[in-house]
Amino acid sequence: MKSIGAVFIIFLSVLLMGINYSKKSLDNLLKQFRWEKRVLLLVTHSNGTKLVKKVDAFFGNNKCQNKNRNIKLIRIIGNDLEKYEMPIRYANKTGIWLIGYDGNDKAYSSDFSLLDQVHSIIDSMPIRKNEMLYENSNCG
Repeated sequence: MKSIGAVFIIFLSVLLMGINYSKKSLDNLLKQFRWEKRVLLLVTHSNGTKLVKKVDAFFGNNKCQNKNRNIKLIRIIGNDLEKYEMPIRYANKTGIWLIGYDGNDKAYSSDFSLLDQVHSIIDSMPIRKNEMLYENSNCG
């Protein structure tokens, strides 16, 4: 009987360890976009929040401008929080982060106020200034 209990404990331990290691690394995900895309990272506990609605509206209303600035939206909402291993700089925080080509955080807000500044922040970046020299934008 003791051996069955020991086997069960070992099995349960291995199962729980496997669950911890099955989390996706947010750092690895962000590294995929380094020098390819600027990232707007949205992290929040609930899908129905005003923050989510404002971010969705921002991407819906600014498709062309966001495409010209090469912005990729990554949403980690609700249960998705449990699927990711969060780097210390994002742990226990919610909000919006603007992450540059170099992978560094350029701006953060815990609410949607960053959305009003995203384009001007990006447009002030040296690489973006160079991109604008050669850009044929047809955004209205």
